[in-house]
Amino acid sequence: MKLALLHRRLAVLMGVAALFAFAAGAGFEPLASALALIALIVALYWHPSRELSARMEPIWLPLAGLLMARALWHVFLVGDDVIIPVVDLLLLLLCSESLRSLDAPNDWRLYGLSFALILAAAAYRPGIVYGVAFIAYITLATVALTLGHLRRKSLRFGVAEPPVDRPMVMATAGLGTVVLMMSALVFVAFPRVSRGWAGMGNMPGMAVAGFSDVVSIGEFGTRIEANPTIVLRVEFPDGQPADLGSLYWRGRSFDRFDGRRWSHSYQIPPSSAPGSWYRERWQGPQLRQRIFATALDSRVMFALHPVLRITADTRAQPLFDNAGDFFHFGVAAPAYTAWSMTGPPPAEELRVTQEGGFNPRGNRYLQLPRLPDRIAALADSITRGADNRYDKAKAIESYLRTFTYTLELPRNANQATLDYFLFERRAGHCEYFSTAMVVMMRTLGFQAREINGFRGGQWSEFGSYLAVTQNQAHSWVEVWFPEFGWVRFDPTPGGTGGSTTATAWFWPGRFMFDAVQHRWNKWVLDYSIDAQGGLLDRFRGWSEEQDAGPDTQTDRGPWGIRWGMAALVLVALSAAVGFRRSGTRHPSETRAYLRLVELCRRADVLGRGAVGPLEVVEELEERGHPAADPARRLVELYLRARFGGRPLDERERKVIAEALGAARSHLRPA
Repeated sequence: MKLALLHRRLAVLMGVAALFAFAAGAGFEPLASALALIALIVALYWHPSRELSARMEPIWLPLAGLLMARALWHVFLVGDDVIIPVVDLLLLLLCSESLRSLDAPNDWRLYGLSFALILAAAAYRPGIVYGVAFIAYITLATVALTLGHLRRKSLRFGVAEPPVDRPMVMATAGLGTVVLMMSALVFVAFPRVSRGWAGMGNMPGMAVAGFSDVVSIGEFGTRIEANPTIVLRVEFPDGQPADLGSLYWRGRSFDRFDGRRWSHSYQIPPSSAPGSWYRERWQGPQLRQRIFATALDSRVMFALHPVLRITADTRAQPLFDNAGDFFHFGVAAPAYTAWSMTGPPPAEELRVTQEGGFNPRGNRYLQLPRLPDRIAALADSITRGADNRYDKAKAIESYLRTFTYTLELPRNANQATLDYFLFERRAGHCEYFSTAMVVMMRTLGFQAREINGFRGGQWSEFGSYLAVTQNQAHSWVEVWFPEFGWVRFDPTPGGTGGSTTATAWFWPGRFMFDAVQHRWNKWVLDYSIDAQGGLLDRFRGWSEEQDAGPDTQTDRGPWGIRWGMAALVLVALSAAVGFRRSGTRHPSETRAYLRLVELCRRADVLGRGAVGPLEVVEELEERGHPAADPARRLVELYLRARFGGRPLDERERKVIAEALGAARSHLRPA
């Protein structure tokens, strides 16, 4: 392959890698990205002549002017995200430069445009796809810059383009790999600046089906579909809990019900229990959770109830409101640590709780809209045999669990009511069950509230964390108990809640990919001074363990770091061996000539001293050796390729191979 063609293809592939890197961070703009990708693929195989390239110039300039005006309009008039319009302009310029003739001196423009594109991708929150595309970009750039420099020097001094073989390309690509490895070491040594320093970390969050600032039972006419999008990743530093399916990730509490929707009142009086109640009267021990949340449109901090304490990094500050909910301000995707009690108070103690003492102020958790009288009558009939708050709540919970859980919504608005659910349909999703229990507890005079969050999750063996998806969105109930606080009840049959099952074929693969993505977010995007300190502590602990001897080592050593270091050493050794082999590897005609000399020496035709190519042929001809003719054909082609400045074609390489085979058959030692 000609040097100019190889260099242009490498430069175009740099643009393709930059395009995928940007798509990994900001997402694809379907039309612009598709057209740019098609143009770059065409540029890999088709290159116009200089005349055709000049005729295409009047097409590119007006389009670039329109996109420039569009970008300025977004900057000065709209005031929204200007990166996307600028990227569209970059893509147009990149395509126009890629579709020029091979002799166009546009190397640096191609480099600069692709680099600007991959730099624009870093303005967003890039994921693991960005990391793969970035590695590909650096490797391609290393080879392209080297070959581009070689091509420019050959043109400057008016010499023929030097032949570029595969070993040279592979060795140059290996150099890029070594540079990346050294960059990774520098990255570990110097933590990055917080991603929120320029405001780009505060990205808008996504909406979650089944969780929002308003809970409604008024939807009808469709079905709740499964959604495997992960919203929480939870690590347990002190050990994995026994029953992951019974974990309730509490998010938002609601106090006001208008008959169809639950909402959270503002300026609510203090209605959370003192922390000492939970520490002293709930069952322990405490459970520590390290939670990595996805950016949501509701800035809620999820954790197990009751939460004793939450700490977050400097990018997100937790805020505790009067209702006992945790929120945050700062970045939209916080990472934080929560401490919670592991078990509720014993049932015997809840049965004998006193009705006096501290209670939430006002009637906010007793508020009810106008409802049919038979709902209150049903609550009375269900709890007639109970004489305390706990048994009444358990009676209602048990009664509702005899209903049917379904993701099919009611057919019309008349059926999407609490009354129709309790007395006619007797089937619904979790919001119906939790709403029914809260309303019936309030008709009995007990303070209760609606809770929205997630239940359970699926353990990721690849990442050693609990992945909580939108399928686990769930609603349940909290009832107030004096001297104990808010206690959870779940009237949904089987506690299934929103735990729909995603049966898509790619789901196991998604978990593996998400584990890689989670490590990328944790150790690359969110790498900070604290993360660096933790990493150095793990290295220090490992080294101290090694110094102490094998008898004192435990099974809890940082095996991940050990395997990582072993892999790093293996990669370095492989790169060194590859450089050594690539540096000593000769072209095919040189290898054939060296093999001929070796065969002559084994057959005692030549001595061990230095000898020239023509001397080999002359020695064979003087002896009248049958290998003289094939040796002359081989040596002539070798000299033409070695000193003639023209690489051999396929036919000539075949002639060399045949000549070497013929010479070998005549030079076999006796």
